[in-house]
Amino acid sequence: MAAIFLSYAREDRACAEKLARALETAGHEVWWDRRLDGGEEFSEEIEAALEKSDAVVVAWSKESIKSRWVRDEAGVGGDKGRLVPVSIDGSLPPMGFRQFHTVDLTGWKAAKRDVRTAELLRSVERRLQGKEELPPTSRTAKLPRPARVLGRPSIILAAMLAFLLATAGAYFYLKGDQSSSALKPTIGVLPFTSSDAELRQLGLQARDSLGHTFSQSGVPVRLMDSAPQADRSPVDFLISGDLSRTAGKILATVRLDEAASQVTVFSQRFEVSREDVGNLPERIGAQLAGNLTWAYPMMLLDRRRPIDPALLADLLQGENFAGDRFGLQPYQNLKRVAAKAPSLAAAQIGVAFNTSFVLDQIPRDERPGEVVAARSAADRAIKMSPRFGDTYAVWCNLHSEALLAGCEDSLRAGRRVDPDAPFLNAFLSHLLRSVGRPGEALELARLSYTHDLYVPTKISWMLKMLEYVDEGDEAEELYQQGARWWPEFKGSFFRDRISGVIDRGDFQALPDIERDMDAKKLLPQYAGSAPLVAALKTKSVGAARRACTDEDDYWLSVSCMLVLARLGDEDGAYAIADRLYPQRVGQTPAETERIWLDDPFGAGSLEFITSPSAAPMRRDPRYLQLAQRVGLLDYWRSGRPPDFCRKDPEPICPQLLKRR
Repeated sequence: MAAIFLSYAREDRACAEKLARALETAGHEVWWDRRLDGGEEFSEEIEAALEKSDAVVVAWSKESIKSRWVRDEAGVGGDKGRLVPVSIDGSLPPMGFRQFHTVDLTGWKAAKRDVRTAELLRSVERRLQGKEELPPTSRTAKLPRPARVLGRPSIILAAMLAFLLATAGAYFYLKGDQSSSALKPTIGVLPFTSSDAELRQLGLQARDSLGHTFSQSGVPVRLMDSAPQADRSPVDFLISGDLSRTAGKILATVRLDEAASQVTVFSQRFEVSREDVGNLPERIGAQLAGNLTWAYPMMLLDRRRPIDPALLADLLQGENFAGDRFGLQPYQNLKRVAAKAPSLAAAQIGVAFNTSFVLDQIPRDERPGEVVAARSAADRAIKMSPRFGDTYAVWCNLHSEALLAGCEDSLRAGRRVDPDAPFLNAFLSHLLRSVGRPGEALELARLSYTHDLYVPTKISWMLKMLEYVDEGDEAEELYQQGARWWPEFKGSFFRDRISGVIDRGDFQALPDIERDMDAKKLLPQYAGSAPLVAALKTKSVGAARRACTDEDDYWLSVSCMLVLARLGDEDGAYAIADRLYPQRVGQTPAETERIWLDDPFGAGSLEFITSPSAAPMRRDPRYLQLAQRVGLLDYWRSGRPPDFCRKDPEPICPQLLKRR
């Protein structure tokens, strides 16, 4: 039992009472009732209760964000690492408190089966255990590196995995034992509600957008005028939404409920400025479709294996902890679910993927055991659901990234059994691009993207490929569309566009893209290419070296490596390559595994040394050593030559492909 201080505005008494009741039911002692009238006469008692509290739950609302009392109490909780903020009406916390993850309780009725109730209690537990989430500015800075084949994924990939597990878990439990040939789950879309007539019209547009994007994604959808009776619902899931205004913003909260039980399995909040409100309907449709279409194939995996409701609640929490989907907490949670439900494929897949996401956060001496357990989980998932292709991709993340041939073999095995798997073609495309086989990679990238038009990761990868083949107009059109749908991913879209330009070696185009896309606004730490491009234009090695002094800027380092090689400064280029691409292959398989476990994300993206832009580096004999230490040489000598050794082979190719 813990002492909880509940801070709220008096206008929100009804919701505060629900919060207090939920916390007390969980066994905590809640101080809140004497705060109903507030005022100076209670200041000493308030201070005493705050001092004694183990956690401070703050209910943010349009009223409480204006209260100096609530702000002061939240400040005490934040300073002492005990703050648990929630939003009860969709309002953003005031400035100074937005770095803390806030549980969205909009429309919450304190139902035990509502996943947000469990999320609230888990947030409290995290504070009681002293696991305070660091503000973004406090996190340890590291040299940013693009992910390997799967690597640590973009935030959306983790978000989709969390949603996949949640919707799959709910569906598996609530549908129970059914034929594997049953129809796909259907989704009903209800009218969005609002007290504002103008916003109701916006809600109609959002509803139509959902109908359009889901239909385009192959998801059975039905527009409904009202919620059906739970026991006679013609659909499996219901989407509903609320629209409101606050502080010059338009807020939309969208929820996905299981129709029979009315359990909320997913919720998402959208916030736009009044100037951007015209994009909101399209954004809601694209983001919901982008999340759901990847989850869809897994929603059929375990229909004959119902799970215990308590485990379902844990599974629904999947990765929804403090906004950090790469954290140890969601990883441990999924491990508990998988241990208690070993026959649930979704949980086994979740453990396997998540282990790879957090491997560098696990103590070094524990990593070998965790990897063995994760590999076993992946094997079990494949045995239970052998025709779900994406599971085969886990092999790449649970082995050294230098084992490129083994990774490709696993991906192709998955593709043989499931050619339409949600992400498998994208994973294989990324691998082939890394090993210098962009021809096939482009075809697979297009195939993967057309399968899921709304997934931001796929949009980002497609942008890279379009820039690589110099289809700038199509890339610009796709970027503008992606930015309307996923504005929070503009930085990722930008990085992949410049990556494609760097790959093809068109450095002269970089300043224009940086200027047109406002690089400094998207990536404040991005140095910009203008000085380096100027040095290339004047063919000045000295100017290029002066432009390449910031070793912590990954993109600048990559550009400098390639530009110096083009200018004939091979020593300068290989000095950077030695830093970006350390030894990843050992003398024995065991040593390769040890190197990987010591630093799971230790190498730069291989595409930059296999691209046309790196051709000058391949004229230097040191390229053989570079290719050997990152695993490329073993891959190419296994009978898989790069494109630059197929048609019009480069001079180094006989040595690269020489059999040992």
